[in-house]
Amino acid sequence: MARKSKQLDAEIAAALAKGSPHPDATASDWKKLIASIKTRFHATTDPRQKEIFQEQYKAAQLGLRAAGQTAAMKPSYVTGTNLFALTQLVIAYGGPEFPNRLAAVDRPHLKRCLEAGLVETAGNKLRLTPAGRLMVADALVQDITREGAWKPKENTFVPLEKRAALLAKDVAKHDAHLRHLEEALASLSR
Repeated sequence: MARKSKQLDAEIAAALAKGSPHPDATASDWKKLIASIKTRFHATTDPRQKEIFQEQYKAAQLGLRAAGQTAAMKPSYVTGTNLFALTQLVIAYGGPEFPNRLAAVDRPHLKRCLEAGLVETAGNKLRLTPAGRLMVADALVQDITREGAWKPKENTFVPLEKRAALLAKDVAKHDAHLRHLEEALASLSR
């Protein structure tokens, strides 16, 4: 990490004092400005000055958020586990849109998918982006292919009189699961 020069520090401080952002301002520079605004706000009794300080405070908060977001931006990628969690949510909710209130287990995976641009927020819901739809559709096709190649077999550990009923139950459960996967895949094209 490169250290800033005294001249750059002075430029940033002057720009922030005027209320205009400096391109090299960091999150700590914005925090210093916010602290300064708070101090001046509490020191004055003039209502007009208080309004000005409130506007400056709001602008500084936006600058802090922007500085924090640009500092936190880094290339993101999706792992197979992240994609699996996303695919399971699409299957569970039957489509490309699902609530943003998730189990704690799924949150880090969906956060990674959100950072990678596979999911976007829409109010209190999460929605797949076009890139997310393609990746989930590919994962669903692979699941359908794998599940379609496997068929339930007769359980030889069960008494003879119960085998046929148990096999029929397993086949019905497997077919229902395949239909569920196919419905989830079809919902992505809507």
